[in-house]
Amino acid sequence: MIGQILFHRTMFPVLFLAAFLLNTYVFLSPPLGLVLLALYFVVYGREIGQALAPQEKGPIGWWIGTVILLGVVLIFLTVAYYIASVPKELIQVLILLTPPLSGMLASRAHGPSLLERFHAAWQEQTHRISRSVFWACALILLFAAVIIQTVRSSAITEAVRSPWERLDLSVLALFSLAILLLCALAWRGRERALILSATSVVLFVFLSLALFAFPLGYGFDPFIHRATEAHIAEFGTITPKPLYYIGQYALVLFVHHGFLVPIDTADAFLVPLLAAILLPLGWYSAALHITKKRQIASALIPGLFLIPLAPFIVTTPQGLANLFTLLLVLASVPYLFENERPRLWLPGVLAVSALAVHPIAGLPALLYFALLCTDPDRAPLRAQTAARWVSRAIILIGSMVLPASFLANAALSGQALSVNWAALNPLTLLSGLPIRVFFQNQFSPLLDLVYLYGRNAFLLVGVVALFGWMHYRRELTRRARIPLWIALALLINYLLMKTAIGFDFLIDYERQNYADRLVPLMAYFVAPLFLLGLSHLFVNLRERATALRAFAVVLIAACAVSAFYLAYPRRDAYETSRAFNTSASDFAAVRAMETWAAGEPYLVLANQSVSAAAIREIGFRYYGGVFFYPIPTGEPLYEQFLAMNASPSRETAKRALALAPMHGDISTLFFAVNDYWWDAPRIIETAKTTADSWQAVGTVHIFRYQL
Repeated sequence: MIGQILFHRTMFPVLFLAAFLLNTYVFLSPPLGLVLLALYFVVYGREIGQALAPQEKGPIGWWIGTVILLGVVLIFLTVAYYIASVPKELIQVLILLTPPLSGMLASRAHGPSLLERFHAAWQEQTHRISRSVFWACALILLFAAVIIQTVRSSAITEAVRSPWERLDLSVLALFSLAILLLCALAWRGRERALILSATSVVLFVFLSLALFAFPLGYGFDPFIHRATEAHIAEFGTITPKPLYYIGQYALVLFVHHGFLVPIDTADAFLVPLLAAILLPLGWYSAALHITKKRQIASALIPGLFLIPLAPFIVTTPQGLANLFTLLLVLASVPYLFENERPRLWLPGVLAVSALAVHPIAGLPALLYFALLCTDPDRAPLRAQTAARWVSRAIILIGSMVLPASFLANAALSGQALSVNWAALNPLTLLSGLPIRVFFQNQFSPLLDLVYLYGRNAFLLVGVVALFGWMHYRRELTRRARIPLWIALALLINYLLMKTAIGFDFLIDYERQNYADRLVPLMAYFVAPLFLLGLSHLFVNLRERATALRAFAVVLIAACAVSAFYLAYPRRDAYETSRAFNTSASDFAAVRAMETWAAGEPYLVLANQSVSAAAIREIGFRYYGGVFFYPIPTGEPLYEQFLAMNASPSRETAKRALALAPMHGDISTLFFAVNDYWWDAPRIIETAKTTADSWQAVGTVHIFRYQL
């Protein structure tokens, strides 16, 4: 028997390591690397979960183990980066050490190995799935596949404000059917494994629309981060070392160096795929610990689509840090709602992971973890008074930690940041509250309903969470107040950043971005109480008439479809997005200017879309500390770009070139104008009269100034 156990525990690691080494040094196959990557997290995530959380069974145990493995990899590589660098050899050694280390942990738990579990499941009598459930799951998969294929076949390479301008309405119709079937399955409350799998599929469709619709890339920040990741992958580090974002870079490099997945692919799929896999399991785990009933917990799974999911539609450090923060809050539910021995190592790993990725989410996550650790009810009797004072100090610090961190960073880096002391009065602060009741009519019934939900979604989450707290407050432990305290602290941070802190180093229309990032974080921290409120509503609806229950299912599905539409930029009767995606013409213009320069140094005045294409095509190029394209938007070169738009002239071109005084040999400046730019016809005709030469590349006009 012992020999059989040892055989099971050693056979897979040997096969896995052999395949890994062969692929690393012989085959060099990205598809095989993807298979090995999936096996790495499936197998060793389960073993770690079995060892560290033996009381959690099935997919929840795997979820815990996978999150721990993911976090440990991220933290280890982040520390290695700050100490020295992240070469591929270090990542390969880390992968080689995972099987024996996880095997040692699993052997202490005395649980069955993966092969033993597979063998037992094979011989076990299977649960009979009803025909209706089978067809519902099959239809969800079919709808998801058709949506992805439709989006891919409608790939957008021209400049547009919104993907909905080019995508067929069948995408929304099919998503509506898929989410409606999912809500019906969840309400039934059985076949939990199928419900969780279907939720991951539908959630991936929700989050991956931009991934498939924009094959050239979506947004602006991902271009910068992918270029940075490519540089670190080649050289092991980048100078100067950034103070944040390294957690994301570490995971992308782990997938790239360890399993040969291209950087662009690893980066693009990182956040949408992780969110689609990990969030449904975390949500179900939290719901199960709150309600103690699997059927009710399963019925609450569609509630996941009611919280802000837009941060996860594209891979950015803020999105990844938000994901770790939400997972942290969900993982802390057993500690908040039960009197069991706390597993603070799991929230600890998630809090440090969030901090290693982005401070805007990481600092609140770390303070949340600190409150969990200093809970007076868990402290020894003699230390309870001190613990209460420490908790109060943490809440006080948390109420101003983000504005203080921005001020400290501005003082160290020399960024322009101002404080409007006159705004620090109650009326001004209250005017910045993100909670407003919205009702507007644009005489478009479907669109009106979509925005009625979307503009009130944050208020809805807050009301349901507050209802859950008020209704059950006498039955809850005092620890359940911790999410409310952090959400309140974030609200104070939001008000200060919205009204009193002036981000002068940013262009005017971007100065509220940092404050707006706190709104979804507030919703994430009250997610446990939101689940509690939803569970109460669900239990009461179960006893109502069938028509009312059917209406509730349709209503949740409608809200989820509205959230799907609103998660992406729009151009409709309510909103018109300012930004355009990076297009094929932008890439062609960048290549044309690089060729036209014939190896001579040059500067470019262009918008962010063209600049993003330049980062991807050329990388980082500086002259005397000045990046040769006008980014970020708060830099002096971007001011010259705006001046050139106002009045194209040789004098403005000279002022732009003068920004690189250490390189006086730069005599060439290119001015790029996209045809969608405001007042583009006037700018183009004026520039033709002041430039030395010009050419049109697709929808971009390029003007050359030789000075």
